[in-house]
Amino acid sequence: MTSYHTYFRKSFKKNAAYRTTVWLQIVSSLIQVGIQVAVWTALIGNGAVDGIGRDQMITYVILNAAMYAFRLTGLYNDVDARLRSGDIAIDILRPVHYPLLVLAESLGRAAYHFVFMVVPIVIVSAAVFGFSAPASVSAGIGFVFALLLAMLISYAIGYLIALLSFWFLTTFHFSWAIGGLTTLFSGAFLPLWFFPEPWASIARMLPFQFLGFVPAATWMGQLTGTDLVVTFAVGILWCVTLLMCTRLLWNRATSQLVVQGG
Repeated sequence: MTSYHTYFRKSFKKNAAYRTTVWLQIVSSLIQVGIQVAVWTALIGNGAVDGIGRDQMITYVILNAAMYAFRLTGLYNDVDARLRSGDIAIDILRPVHYPLLVLAESLGRAAYHFVFMVVPIVIVSAAVFGFSAPASVSAGIGFVFALLLAMLISYAIGYLIALLSFWFLTTFHFSWAIGGLTTLFSGAFLPLWFFPEPWASIARMLPFQFLGFVPAATWMGQLTGTDLVVTFAVGILWCVTLLMCTRLLWNRATSQLVVQGG
């Protein structure tokens, strides 16, 4: 565990070196929040759509802006770069389990983003636009569980894309496709309760909803009772399935590794 903790700390410190990038990301996120708030204010006004009012949508928008920092799908960029440089051969020879090494580095990056991005974004957005507390204590607890599912699922998706680079030597096409699917089906910009059928049913069967919609809807109390239990069951099933796929693909990838450069 000490080795993985070291990678966690190194990742945290490495991201701290790019402070200008963080400031730009904060400003960009705040601008996006402002634009979405303006759009939803124009659409909803002082009324409500399907029982969802303006204040609830503002909270939803802020939560999804914060949730972006907890997505671990971007880890494929690191793996892709190390594969191209040949450094991945050294990583595999180290006395650590490479998938856990990647997870530790991703969590270090997420921790840094939480402290220096999520907290400022939520504080500024809440001060300017307003922000609602969890609908209940159980909603707050459910949000934490949904956040853990989101991180595990996003890690599994990102790692699957990374492993594909062992065969294709690039992740560009796969990352582009996953990015599009995530934007469409995560509910980050358009909540699933506004989706028309059959798209709403399709979105609820996919893992992408856990990267935006489910945590925010749980916080707001829009997912409760049986719906919440069923949704979490789907999330756990996806989590187990994706992690099993990464294990199988990792076993095959290590036997077919072709290092470029280095």
